[in-house]
Amino acid sequence: MTFLKGRQILWLLVPATFVVAFLWDSSVQEKPSFVEADNNPDYYLVETSTLEFNTDGQRVRKFTSEKTSHFKDIMQTRLEKPVFKMMTPEQNWQVSADFAVSNELSEQLDLDGDVTIKMNSSDERPPMTLSMPVLTVDFATQTAFTDAEVELTNTIFKQTAKGMSADLKSNTIEFKSQVVSEEL
Repeated sequence: MTFLKGRQILWLLVPATFVVAFLWDSSVQEKPSFVEADNNPDYYLVETSTLEFNTDGQRVRKFTSEKTSHFKDIMQTRLEKPVFKMMTPEQNWQVSADFAVSNELSEQLDLDGDVTIKMNSSDERPPMTLSMPVLTVDFATQTAFTDAEVELTNTIFKQTAKGMSADLKSNTIEFKSQVVSEEL
């Protein structure tokens, strides 16, 4: 009979050893990757379109994107295939890109990947297209700028430059350096 009592104690010691070993493990558990802010927007929208109106009720701007993801923790909105249109008689242009990031604290929109600005004219002048890899639009100062390669084209000429700044209120563009013009 003492032989059986020893086995019962052994059967109790084996699970107790595993419980002690499990509780003894003091390693730090890592936070799961789905908790990271970059991977988890607090909301996202598909095929969005936003219209802005002036005080007279006339359309001023239109903003569309294929996908919009908002990140509350980092106060940032990320857009896929954004298109931004100015719709006033003085400002008739459209900005598009592959991706954009809107930083809510600075009122800046950082566009990336095949950025184009199409400027349409109401008079006889041909429309112009400005292309670059990256562009920053500052809505507070209504300016846009880049240090990357820039190409301005229309049906008559083509200009290339390194860097550019634009005043969106007065529709003026200033190239920074290495400006080359050629007739088409």
